[in-house]
Amino acid sequence: MQAMLRLALPQGGKLLAGRVIHRSAVHTMALLDITPVWLLPQPDAGPGLAGRIDPRDVEAALSANPQIRAVYLTCPDYFGVLSDLRAISQVAHAHHVPLLVDNAHGAHLGLLPQDLHPLTFGADLCACSAHKTLPVLTGGAFLNIGDTPLAREYRYAERAKQAMALFGSTSPNY
Repeated sequence: MQAMLRLALPQGGKLLAGRVIHRSAVHTMALLDITPVWLLPQPDAGPGLAGRIDPRDVEAALSANPQIRAVYLTCPDYFGVLSDLRAISQVAHAHHVPLLVDNAHGAHLGLLPQDLHPLTFGADLCACSAHKTLPVLTGGAFLNIGDTPLAREYRYAERAKQAMALFGSTSPNY
């Protein structure tokens, strides 16, 4: 997640962020001088659940804040609620900003017959925490880089190793 934010906003700036995010993202924003523009989910997922991010709200926020450089969402959220990532990616790309997805609780979604992985719906970058929904014993996670026009334009694949090294250990286990 840290590398994903570094790739999208290497010099800081404004980030449209869903309000239901992990504290590590907030900490990374502080380290990288990223200013969040918060986006509240719609209360449409049922009692006690935060709800979904509405593509119309993404459109309104991007139109009102042209200095936003990326959209960052948690999908699915901690309770499995999915937002319409296909529509949200279309809105983000129409504004020429990448869609970043914290897929911590959905690493398994690409293994389903209907393939609900965020990259399938146009996400440019996606962080998956394998230890939450896959049989990984340690804090294993991976960064997915989409094959999208923006991912190619911003050279995410070429810059990923450098971004990950910024947050990785300088003394790896041999």
